[in-house]
Amino acid sequence: MNAATLEKESSGASVKLDPGAAEVLRSAVGAASMLGADKARALLEMPDAQLGSLLKQGISQFLAAIAGLNLDFAPSSGDSPQPSMGAGKLRTTAGMLDLDKFEAGAQAARKQLVSRGQLLPASEIWNALGMTRQALNKALSSGRIFTVDVGANQYYPAFYLSQDIDRKTLAKITQLLGTLPGWSKWQFFTTRKGSLGDITPLEALKRGELEKVRSAAQAFVQR
Repeated sequence: MNAATLEKESSGASVKLDPGAAEVLRSAVGAASMLGADKARALLEMPDAQLGSLLKQGISQFLAAIAGLNLDFAPSSGDSPQPSMGAGKLRTTAGMLDLDKFEAGAQAARKQLVSRGQLLPASEIWNALGMTRQALNKALSSGRIFTVDVGANQYYPAFYLSQDIDRKTLAKITQLLGTLPGWSKWQFFTTRKGSLGDITPLEALKRGELEKVRSAAQAFVQR
C-alpha cells in the first residue's frame, strides 16, 4: 500500500490517505495477519460497514483512554517508529502491534482517571445526586447516563455531578449517543472539536450551546 494512496482494485477507485493514516492501516493489516489465515479470512467475510464500525470503535476506546492524560506518542529516533505509552510501547515495527503493552498502557491511563476523581463508583454518584441505587440503574438503562469499564469494575463520569451543566440537558445529549461503547461516549464529551470552536462538548454545554452539541453528537454517532 502506497504511503499516500490506498488503491481499491475491485472498483478501480482510489482513496487518498495522508502518510500517517496509511501507516496506521499498514499496522492494522500486519496485526490481522498475525491471527492466521482462517481468522484473517473471517474478517474479510464481515460486511465493510460492520468491520469499519468495529475498527472505529476500537480506536475511539483507545483515544478515550488517553483523553486528558499527558501521554507521549511521538516517534522515537531510529529507523522504526515506536510511539511510547508510558512504560509500554505500541510497536509498529514490521507492521506489528504489541497488543499486550497497548492494553497495559490503556488500563494505566484509565486508572489515572479514577485516581484523579474523574471517574467515580456508583455509590458516590447516587449519593451526590440524592438518588437511590434503583433510580441510578434506571437512568443507566434508559441511556441518560453511562459507565466505563476499568479493569473488572464499572465507573461513572464525575462530570454528571457538575453544577455548571444542566443535568437534564446532559442526559439528553447522552441519550443521543445511543448504544456506543462507554469509552466512546467519554471520548465524545471530553475531546475538543473544531465544530465547537476547539472546545469540548462539556465546555460548550457550560456555555449553553445545546444545539451545537446536539449536532456534534449526531455527527459523532453517524461517522
